[in-house]
Formats: sequence, C-alpha cells, structure tokens
Amino acid sequence: MKAISLQFGLLGPVEASRNGEHVTLGPPQRRAVLAILLLSARQAVTIAALRERIWPGPPPASATQALHVHIHHLRQLLGQFTDGTNGAAPRLATHPGHIPEQVSYVLHTAPDSVDVTGFQRLLEDGETAHTEGDTHTALTHYDTALRLWRGQPLAELQPSAYVLSTRQGLADIHLDLSKRRAAALLELGATARATADLQNLRTQHPGDESIVVLLARALCATGSESRALRLVTDELDRWDREYGLRPLSLLDQRDSIVHGSRSKGTS
Repeated sequence: MKAISLQFGLLGPVEASRNGEHVTLGPPQRRAVLAILLLSARQAVTIAALRERIWPGPPPASATQALHVHIHHLRQLLGQFTDGTNGAAPRLATHPGHIPEQVSYVLHTAPDSVDVTGFQRLLEDGETAHTEGDTHTALTHYDTALRLWRGQPLAELQPSAYVLSTRQGLADIHLDLSKRRAAALLELGATARATADLQNLRTQHPGDESIVVLLARALCATGSESRALRLVTDELDRWDREYGLRPLSLLDQRDSIVHGSRSKGTS
C-alpha cells in the first residue's frame, strides 16, 4: 500500500495537503492549534500555553472545552494519514498533568512535512554553500526556499502575541534570505536581476541600510556610480537626521564608491 504524504504549510495561510491535494482542516482556531503544535517541534504544549498563544486577549470561559474539541478532531484527521517519509502515521499524543491546565499535547510528524522546517534548512544549506564558495548551489537553495513563501505566515489566525512574534521572526528570516539571494546574484554577474530585486526590497524595507549597501554595489556594477553615491549619501543623511548616527557600513560603501571613481578617473 502506497504511503500517503501529508504536508503542512505555515508560510501563508495554515494549510495541509495530501499527495498535493488540499485537506480541509476546519475553522481558524483548529488551524491555530495545529500550527502551534507544528511549530513546537515535537515538544509538549500545555492547555494553558495553547490558550495563551491562540487568543489575543483574555480567552473566553469556553476556551479549554473548545481546545479539547479541536484536539479531538485533529487526532481523528491525522489518524487517516501516513508521513510519506517512513510510512509512519502522524500522531497527536496526550500527556496527563496533575491539574487540567497542565495536560499537554505533542504532535509527532516528519520534520520535512512542515514548510517552515524546509525553509530554514534550505537557508542554512545555502549559507553553507555560499561560505564554501559554491555560489551557484547557494542560489539554488535560496530560490527553492523562497518558492515556499506564500505570503504572511499564519495568515487568518488571530493576532495573539505568539502569532505576531512568530510572523515577525519568519519575516526576518525571509528578508535575510532575500538579501543573501541578491548578494549571490551579484557575485554571479546577474546585476540586472539583483538590482531589480534590491529596489523592491528597499521599497518594502526603507530603513535597512544593508539593502542600500547591496543596491549601491549593484548600481556600481552597471556603471552607475553617481546614482550609487547619491543613494548612499542620502541614506547617510537620513540616518544622521533621524538617529544622529552614521552607520559604518554606509560610510565604507561611500568611501569605496569615491575611491573607485577616482581610480577610474586617473586610469
């Protein structure tokens, strides 16, 4: 009998698929329970922690009962499938506590079945390849990781402190990945693609000086040193005006552009 591959997506709306076909997970609270258990990486999560992580404010009086119902339905759903990696069924285990608040749950499923895990692993593999000088392989890993990104992580879930923190953490990883990809493109001479990507990133993250540095390098690579110098100078002025600071990375990039322009002028 062929193993059924169950995949979970958290990098966008919370979803699941079976051999590529959509699996209905139920209402948002049930998807929130599933997402929290998946993000907990096989660690026990108590009823008290689930309440705190799901509701953005004080949970309703019916919260514990609702969680038990969602756990029951998730256990029934997951029991229909196997992991595809080793044929083992995903398992939602219950660990009793001394008091109801301490009852906890652990979701056992293949790590590679969760897109967040694959996303982080691909970034790490790309970083390793990049460090070893294999920029082509690094770019392949970065591109594969970015294809997993479907939009705002945990979309449609209530904005509890836990959900907001998780979204921000994943967004930070996504930004770091995007910058690393742009740097790899520059190293490989794909300056037009890198410049376009960096211009979009700067629009989305106007206060990130590392994007400005990369964009300035891309502009210099296309022979637009004057635009690069203006970009860096304007960013230095903004930092000085708003924070009273002049980031060293921007100063170094400005000096590099000026030095490069002088070298060209005397050659």
